[in-house]
Amino acid sequence: MMNAIQQEVRPSAKKDKAKAMALAPEYIQARKPAQRSDKQLKIMLPTMDGLCFEKIKHIAYLEASGNYTALHFTDGRQVLVCKTLGDVEQMLPSRTFVRIHRSHTIHLRHLKKYTRGKGGHVLLQNGVTLTVSSGQREHFLQVLKSYFGGN
Repeated sequence: MMNAIQQEVRPSAKKDKAKAMALAPEYIQARKPAQRSDKQLKIMLPTMDGLCFEKIKHIAYLEASGNYTALHFTDGRQVLVCKTLGDVEQMLPSRTFVRIHRSHTIHLRHLKKYTRGKGGHVLLQNGVTLTVSSGQREHFLQVLKSYFGGN
C-alpha cells in the first residue's frame, strides 16, 4: 500500500520540482537584497510610525541603541529606526560610511577632523565629537586613505 502512494506522489513531486527549478532564477533574483550604490539618493527607514524616506547625503552619523539605531542628520534631526546598527549599515553605501566604534558609524562626507590618541576622536562638521575605538582605528585609517586618496 505504501508503494502505491509513493508511486502516485512521485510523478507530481517531480513536476513540482521541475516547475520550482524553472522559476528558481526569478525567485533568487527577487530575493536578493537591493544593491548598495554610491549614487543611491534616498534610504527607506522603518520607524515606529511607519516608513521614513531620507536623503543619504544628509546623514551625519549612526548611533546604536540596542536593537534600534538613531540616525543623526546634518540639520540636527534624529530618526530612530527599528533595526540594528549593522542592519542599517547594510542599507548604506559602504564606501562612504565607516564604523568607528561598536556604537557609531560616521558618514565620511561630514568628517571635519581626526585627532590621534589611543583610538582617537573624530569631529564632524555639525560639531559632534565621537570616539574612535582602538579596535576600529586601523580599519578606520585604511578607509580614510581609500576615501580621501591619502598616503
